[in-house]
Amino acid sequence: MLQTLEVPTLIELLGDARGYFNWAILISDGDWYGSETFYQAPLYPYFLAVLMTVFGPSITLIRVVQMLLGVAGVALIGLSGRKLFSKNVGLVSALMLAVYPPAIYYDGIIQKASLATFLLCVLVTACVYLQSEVRRRYAILAGVSLGLLVLTRENSLLWTPLIPAWILFGIDETKRQRWTLIGCFVCGLALIVVPIAARNASLGGEWSPTTFQAGPNFYIGNNLQASGIYVPLVAGHETPMHERADAQRLAEQEVGRELSSREVSQFWMSLAWEETRQAPGRWLQLMVAKTFMVFNRYEVPDVESMYVFRDYSFPLQLSRIWHFGILCPLGIWGLIATRGDWRRLWLHYLLLLSMIAAVVLFFILGRYRNPVAVLFVPFAAAGAVDLYRRLREQQWRSIGAAAVVLVLSAILCNITVYEEQSLQASSYMNMGIAASKAGDLPTGIRLLKKAIAEFPEMAEGYVNLGRAYMMSRQPGRAAQCFQNALILDPRLVGVHLQLGEAFELSGMQPQAIEQYQRALAVDPTDSRALKALNRLR
Repeated sequence: MLQTLEVPTLIELLGDARGYFNWAILISDGDWYGSETFYQAPLYPYFLAVLMTVFGPSITLIRVVQMLLGVAGVALIGLSGRKLFSKNVGLVSALMLAVYPPAIYYDGIIQKASLATFLLCVLVTACVYLQSEVRRRYAILAGVSLGLLVLTRENSLLWTPLIPAWILFGIDETKRQRWTLIGCFVCGLALIVVPIAARNASLGGEWSPTTFQAGPNFYIGNNLQASGIYVPLVAGHETPMHERADAQRLAEQEVGRELSSREVSQFWMSLAWEETRQAPGRWLQLMVAKTFMVFNRYEVPDVESMYVFRDYSFPLQLSRIWHFGILCPLGIWGLIATRGDWRRLWLHYLLLLSMIAAVVLFFILGRYRNPVAVLFVPFAAAGAVDLYRRLREQQWRSIGAAAVVLVLSAILCNITVYEEQSLQASSYMNMGIAASKAGDLPTGIRLLKKAIAEFPEMAEGYVNLGRAYMMSRQPGRAAQCFQNALILDPRLVGVHLQLGEAFELSGMQPQAIEQYQRALAVDPTDSRALKALNRLR
């Protein structure tokens, strides 16, 4: 953590991190109930709000608490591996998660992935102990932890019918005892989600145990232009403050009337299925591509990237040799090696498969895929222990079969399926924006130049570098950046205005007037351009 204290996006938060932090401040200032239905998963900002109420709005303290949750998760996954398989598997499971770079990374940034990982470890451990000891408290804990997980990662709602089915058909107890355990699980789950559903109903007239963003997210992942990763409904509006407003505004414009939160979600869901029916072949290709993406070694960045943080952190250097592209093949071999115990493990198969399906059905981000990695860990540990045993016993024939499985799965998991350069460049750009906003213009300019060097075709990189030059009173260099941006993408909104301002500060009035006129041609209501023209004339 000490090595990343000066990372710009931890000094000046951006994107979802800024949205969660601001929401938490609002809550801690007294707005605990809120005024509208939840659009984003609410548990993480409320978790931050509790920390802020007790300790104040300290990013460093939040990161320390998240790291403690990460340590607890390591212990829990170790206990799960031990109960599921053996003491050695438990130790290897804990070690694997403890040094897994994405887990370290997500614990160190302001994102809900850390809390979600901890809650998932609690859920898995509760189910493992319930299977071996069959006590009501474990069923209640499973329900409570799943309820909290649903309020952190909405797609875990898919698991709500799986655990009762597993209790009914997978636990060797009397019928009455099994139904009692199901009742305990349901009570624990209801204790968490029913108050949230009631709150949503009181504010929006519609019951929902989680949020109302499934429709827009499904559309983002499945429309005719979808690539498998996140692209906002409106270009440049990647932040929480825009996402809900854009989804509602666009839906209401299309329908021609005001819509409730559920109706907005249903609109986008229906539109996604309509576009899917228009090109079913293309959609199937997209599903195949997203399946490959889920199993790929690459951690798809959002605003921040583990690979950029790696420049600051020695532990994250491990990601060069220990990543999902290694974990997954070991997990696949573990699934094969333990297949004889399927009657005891089938719940874990269903949890893993359903989470993979949930990610594929929407869009891929590294933090969305992280639960898949956590669920793979005990099987990867079992696979590693099994390989060690076979080597020690010199079972060469079975080792050959394992090698074939590992090599083939490693090839599939490690092929390049993303435009990694552009994603990396975007992350450096965001770092540069954060540094510039924090007032560290030399660092901001250096990072923005690095972003452009990574991906010279990125028009937004030139725009933001131009803004940084304007802030550092270098209008000539800023003008060149804005011109480069318009060459790469003439459709960019607002760049003509910024180029005009750069020309004006450089003493080039005719060129400035021309750019202000172009800005008004795009947006006749642009007050800054109107004032500038009146000033120059």
